[in-house]
Amino acid sequence: MTVIKGVAARVPEALEAAGAEAAPPAGALTAAVRRAVLDEFRTRAQFAGRLAEIDALLWSRAGDSRETVEGAMTAHLRELRLLRVTEPEESDRFVVTEGEGDAFELLSPAYVDELTGKVILAGQLRRIAGPAGMKAGEEA
Repeated sequence: MTVIKGVAARVPEALEAAGAEAAPPAGALTAAVRRAVLDEFRTRAQFAGRLAEIDALLWSRAGDSRETVEGAMTAHLRELRLLRVTEPEESDRFVVTEGEGDAFELLSPAYVDELTGKVILAGQLRRIAGPAGMKAGEEA
């Protein structure tokens, strides 16, 4: 609904930019709607990317205020339909930065746009030596 509202708000601006009259021809209306949709998704992607970067930075910081900030950020992410992935089960959403071993340590979460399914910000993992029989993503 947020995207649709954003597109609807942008259509009059796109029609004006196209120089359309009171009753625009079908081609001008189609072009204006297409432009409004692209602009809305571009704006949403930029905002979602920044929000994911901020959350990843705050998530990696330890301290007493982390829980308070994390709760607020989780609510914002949920409202925007952004998913914070903290389990390295889906390796295509993470970059392995260093280390050796069969297990992974989460350095920063991955963020996925639930509307498009695209990874907004890849997470980071470090390989670590795990106990015998421990699979990637399991905690010790």
